[in-house]
Amino acid sequence: MIRNNLETVIEDNKVTYKKYFDVPVDLLFEVWSSPEHLTEWWGPDGFTLTIKSLDFSNGGIWEFIMHGPDGHDYKNKIQFLEIQKPNLISYKHIGDCEGDEDVNFQSKIIFETSGKGTNLLMEQIFSSKQELERVNAKYGAIEGGKQHVVNLAKYVDKIR
Repeated sequence: MIRNNLETVIEDNKVTYKKYFDVPVDLLFEVWSSPEHLTEWWGPDGFTLTIKSLDFSNGGIWEFIMHGPDGHDYKNKIQFLEIQKPNLISYKHIGDCEGDEDVNFQSKIIFETSGKGTNLLMEQIFSSKQELERVNAKYGAIEGGKQHVVNLAKYVDKIR
């Protein structure tokens, strides 16, 4: 399927990022779900991460701050909707830690065994095409998503 390159597909209100990783599904799932790994790669280029709290369970909440290269802090709050280790992490971005819901979307992270490696599919689903366009114009969501997956790939290459 996908070997070296990141594929990005935009359909109406959904963006799907697809990439093959030359690591077992268990390792990729761990890197996506463990605080000690998340702080090493999460986010677009130039961002760092501080985790305030992380309840990695169905219905659990993850609060974190992304520190941008522009000097701004971006507070985020996520609720995990469904976790099926090691194949699925589904969550809803529910705004920032103070309840501001300027960015509200759902993500599905699918980990699929492919030979000795893993195909990763990251879907971001917005309430409408207009909402995706608004968030992309304001925050660079699509390019940020690409950088997010590439930063994951760089980190995985470093630790394997």
